[in-house]
Parts: sequence; C-alpha cells; structure tokens
Amino acid sequence: MRTLISLILIIGAFYNLKSQQDDTKNWSKEDRKIFETAKDLYNKSLFNSAYEKYNSLKAAHPDDLYLKYLTGISAIYITDKQTEAETLLTEVKEKDKKNKNIDYYLVLLYHKTYRFNKALDLANALLNNPKLSLTDRASLERTAFYCKNGNAEIQTPVNASIVNLGSLLNTEYAEYSPVVTPEEESIIYTYRGKESQGGLVDRKNKPDPNGDYNEDIFISKKINGVWQKGTPLTELNTIGNDAAIALSPDGKQLFVFKTDGINGDIYVSKRENGKYGAPEKLSNEINSPSWEGSLSISTDQKKLFFASNRPGGKGGKDLYVATKKADGSWGNVKNLGDKINTINDEDAPFIAPDSRTLVFSSEGHNSFGDFDLFTTDWNDADSSWLEPKNLGYPINTTDDDLFYFLSPDGKRGYFSSARNGGNGDQDLYVVNPAFNAKESFVTVIKGKVTENGSPYETEISVTLDGESKSYSVYKSNAESGNYAISLPTGKGYKLSFYHQILGDRIYNINTKDVYGYAEKVIDVNFGDASAEQTIVIGKSDTSKVAPIVVATNTTVITEADIIKKFGTEKIEGLIYFVQVAATKSPENYDRKTLSKLCKIKDGGVIEGDLKILIADKQFDTMNSANDFLKKVRDAGQTDAFLTALYKEKRYYIQDLEKLKPWSVK
Repeated sequence: MRTLISLILIIGAFYNLKSQQDDTKNWSKEDRKIFETAKDLYNKSLFNSAYEKYNSLKAAHPDDLYLKYLTGISAIYITDKQTEAETLLTEVKEKDKKNKNIDYYLVLLYHKTYRFNKALDLANALLNNPKLSLTDRASLERTAFYCKNGNAEIQTPVNASIVNLGSLLNTEYAEYSPVVTPEEESIIYTYRGKESQGGLVDRKNKPDPNGDYNEDIFISKKINGVWQKGTPLTELNTIGNDAAIALSPDGKQLFVFKTDGINGDIYVSKRENGKYGAPEKLSNEINSPSWEGSLSISTDQKKLFFASNRPGGKGGKDLYVATKKADGSWGNVKNLGDKINTINDEDAPFIAPDSRTLVFSSEGHNSFGDFDLFTTDWNDADSSWLEPKNLGYPINTTDDDLFYFLSPDGKRGYFSSARNGGNGDQDLYVVNPAFNAKESFVTVIKGKVTENGSPYETEISVTLDGESKSYSVYKSNAESGNYAISLPTGKGYKLSFYHQILGDRIYNINTKDVYGYAEKVIDVNFGDASAEQTIVIGKSDTSKVAPIVVATNTTVITEADIIKKFGTEKIEGLIYFVQVAATKSPENYDRKTLSKLCKIKDGGVIEGDLKILIADKQFDTMNSANDFLKKVRDAGQTDAFLTALYKEKRYYIQDLEKLKPWSVK
C-alpha cells in the first residue's frame, strides 16, 4: 500500500482476484515474474499498471483464458478500457463454464459504466443463491446500494462546467491530490509515473523493471491562463512515496503524506527563502500507530481536519478535528460524529475558506460508488454539522472522487478523477461553480504588493476587531507580489502589511454587512505614501458593485440593528419574504430540504439569467419573517436570507433602511 490511492479500499470482498487454477507453470520464468507483478499491482489498486503488465503478455499467450480473465478484471477500473473488459469477460464466460466468478465482475462493470438497472438485475439474481458466502453477499448488496443511489443522482445532473487542466500538466500517468496556492498562480499535486524519482522499483524501493513507480510531489505554474508542465519539488521528494495533501492558507506550510508500506503518517514542510524545508512529523495526537493520510487546515489556522482509521471510530476511516493549543501544538482530537462518519470509509476532508463548509469524500451516505464528494455546513444553532449532501453527477462518478480543493474565493473546485476524455489514469480538473446553488460566505482581499513598482514579498498579519492576537498570517508571492486572503464574512478585520524600513501599511476591513461573497482589490506600493484607511464591504458587493471606501469613523447599521429597531412595525405596501436560492437552473434545486416548512416558488430574475427562488410564505413584520428565516436555516438552507417588497419593488433589508418607510405614517 505505497500510494494514497492504493490505501483506499475498493469495494467488494471479491475484489481480490477470484479465478480458476493458476495455469502459468509452463510459462517462461520472465513471463511468470511479470504475471506475479501484475497481480501484486492489482491488489494495491494500481489498475493501469496491472493492465499494462497483463497486456504485455498477450502476444506470447494469445489464447490463455486465465490471462484474458485477469486482463479484463483490471480493465474494469480503467474508463477507456471498459469496453475491452466486457469483451474479454464475456469471452471467458462463454468458454470457461467452470469459472463461477465472472458474474461478480460483470456486476461491477455494469455499475462502473452506469448501467445501474442491468447491474441490479444481475446482483439480485446472484443474491438469490442460498449458498452465497456472507462476504460476497455483503459486496453485492453494497454494489446494489450504489446502483440505486446512482439511478437517483443521474436523473438530476448538476449544472457545472468540468474542465481538464490540460495536457501540459496532465499526462498518461497519475496526477491527483491538488492543492492551490492562495493567489491561484501555482498548483502542487501528487504525481506517479515515469518521472518519479527512482523510476520503477520493487517493494523495497530497489530498481526493478517489473516494479512500479512511487509518488512524488510536483508543482505547475499558470502562465497566461494556461497550466504549464509540472516539475518535481526536488527538496521534498525521495526514493520512497511523497504525496502532497494540503497547503496552509498563508502558503507557508505544505502538509505531506509518507508511508512505511503498511500505514501512513502526516508531515509538514515549512517554506523559507523560496524552498520547502525537511518535512517534520506531526504530533502523536494527530499521527498514531494507525493510518492517517488526508488533512485540511482552517483559514485561521487553528483547526486541523484529518482522516484516520484509528480504533474507536464509527467504522473504517473516519474524519476528526484537532485544535491548536496555546503552545502551538495540535491536540484535543475529536471524531466529527455520526452526521459525517458512517460505517464505511470517509476521507479527504477540506474545510472551505468560509470556515463553515466542509467538503469530504465518503463511501457511505448516498454515494453511488465508490468514494463520492459531499458537502456539509456548520449549524451555529446547535453547534453541529448539517446532513451531508452529495455534490451530484457529473462531478461525482462511479469511480473514486476525492481530494476536492476550493479556490480562495470558494467559486471553483479543483479535484482529481479518472474519467472519459482524460489523458490517462487520474487527471486534475476544475469545476465551476464549485457548488450548485450554494452561497460562498467569503470575503476575498487580494492585490499586489510592490516596492517602488517591483514585486515585494512581505508578511500580511490579520487580526480580528477588538483582539490583539493574530487571526492568521499570510505572505505575498515573492515572484509576482500577488496575494489573496480569504476571510469568513460577517466580521471586522485589520490587515497589516509589513515593511522593515517603512513600517506597517494598515487597512481596516469591515465585512459585518456582507451576506455571501464579496471581493476587494488592495494594491500596496511601499514606494508611495498611503494613509491608514477603513474599508466597509456591504450589500453592494453581492451585486458586483465596487466596495465603498469611507472614513474610519463611519457608523455601519447592520440588518440586526434594523430588525431590533423596526421588527414589529407594519407598513402598508411593505411585505417580507425569504429568498432561498439564486440559480440559473431552478429545476435542479433540491426542494426536499424545505418541504416540511414551505413550498418553493419563482421569485423573478436578477443579473441577466440568474433566477431567484423564494419561500411561498410572506410576512407583514420583520420579526415574524426573521423567525421563519431561522427555521429555514435550521432545516438546512443555511444561505437563505430576508428580502422585502415595498411598493412592488424588491429590496435588501439594508437598502430598504435608506428609504426609511417606517417614518411614513
């Protein structure tokens, strides 16, 4: 189990090769060695490599049914080889009546190729056998479970653009587990192929032409909007397995995975002077004698979310969270609980820049196989995670979908997948939008830091209003001067750009009125004089209007202030309602979320083709509307908010306050 992917258990007790008697005793010594290597690669989930080994023996053994059988089974897991898999397995089934296991693999093949009903029919026929072993029964039932979920998911595909990152970056070999730098100029990922350090090696990492490649960490840069050919991070790569799994929000810490061949642990490498230092193993509260192999760190860098199969979990791999102690170490590890973890495996957590959205992969919930990507939001009302939602087809496929990484603004999702149309094995993709009909509660402050017009690398310290402790520390890019800082909306922040001679350049950022996503560009040139200033980012930003720069003593009236002051007022011609979504595809909106509270209806069109959906209830006071809003959010629609209709015109609550209808008697 030398790679991240190989550490993921593929479904089915019949996953390990079932077959008739091995009939290779008359083969040459070299062919038998290749054959055994192929079986070893298959049992480590390295299906492409296994297929290549088996296929290389075809010319010497063109009529060998056993070889065709194993080649066909390997091809099940390779998207552009599945037609060949069906041809080979069908031939073996017709010619070898003694092989009783072909149908098991055909069930898997039908599932992988989205023929869910055909897979269900065959699985149910096999399940009717009273002599079926418990392990085979469990495997078939699990595949049937995936097929039923798949039938439901493909009926309502999500409206998203999924784009391969290009043939310069993606190769015929495996690229996966992407992490993106804060300014989105570089992507660090895991590569396994002919450019891996050490080349083909055996289990002991000794050169072996019949061996396989280990993992290395690569980096690609974006130039003129195009991702370039990746290059190895030589300071981190070894002959063994080295995999990238996470990047801290400031870009200064790269978390990596290393394995001793049995289990794996998480390490961190700190970037100094443009290079990553030697990886250091995380504390024993994070790493254990069990497997730990995926991780994400929160925007304020005070929480670590990670996966582990340590004892005491809900089953298999579970997701956990650790918090930073006063001394800077990690501890207080807690299981994320039954809402997230199932009796199946959960893996690859990613905590979004808004610090309230968690993305992860699971073989449970309503996955349609094997690992699917899910999202859940933190519910402040009862301090728990909401019921996870499947990201949907075609983001999720019938193969493993893992390692989802959100862009700093939360709008795009980077992930790895082995799907039709790729360059071979796992490729890196970007999906836009990252979530279907979901608000991003993030304020992105970005720009360029220069010194007399030249790029300047500096620390950017962020603190919360009223607190002296640092919220987080970021850095501008040494080569470009660019930076991007993602901050949860609804708070006040102070950004301090440091210069060792000229002193700090300070900006106060107020996002307390922001609902959803906002963005502000702040360019800092230490060669120019600049006064401290306060920036208030309000409702106008959600309508893509530039934020307002105001004086430091500006008083901001919040929605809560308005409700507190005028919540009981009833005004003729003024009604309130709850907006639940804004989407280009209202037909794809999941109305089940609020089915017990209300019906969802069309609320009109904003911003061209963006349609809004509203609850069918209306209220004559803000208090009654706000009470209903809390129920809507508690039911799972956390991005719902109040709007008003005054004299047949739609208003946000803050915009309505400017009209002051409450003064009209």
